[in-house]
Amino acid sequence: MILRELLTKIKGGYPLISPIIVCVCDEGSLMNTTLEETATRNEVRTWSDEYTREYADNKVVFVGENSVRTSLDTPVSVGRSRSCDVRIKNESVSKHHASIVLDRKRGAYYVVDQDSRNGTYINGTKLAPNARADIGSGFYVSFGDAVFVFLDAPTLRKLSRLTKQ
Repeated sequence: MILRELLTKIKGGYPLISPIIVCVCDEGSLMNTTLEETATRNEVRTWSDEYTREYADNKVVFVGENSVRTSLDTPVSVGRSRSCDVRIKNESVSKHHASIVLDRKRGAYYVVDQDSRNGTYINGTKLAPNARADIGSGFYVSFGDAVFVFLDAPTLRKLSRLTKQ
């Protein structure tokens, strides 16, 4: 599914619970230019119609199941392995690369690099192995050369209101 389709479904009443990641670049060729403007920033990026258009035709991946019965209290595994919850088919991504978790007490998401070969980056900053780092909507998350934008459900619902039918 692409971002435009998901936003149209949400606008039509689709119940979104799970956050998503939007594939910005899965081959690393755009990684440096994509991250250049955000490499020194750690604040949540303000998403507008401009960014929605920029990534409208990009593939989206749900972080975990989009179900009320499931939660991110347990880590969502990210990697190349078929056993991972979020599978990324890219040779720079380790079999078990990272985890994404919701800290319910704080209402915040975080990423943990699972001692991956090519590292996990948040807005251009490399994570230490097994250390957790907060992520928010609009943050760029790189698993090796694969670059994604993290978007939570409330942000997606706001974006869907900006989407023209």
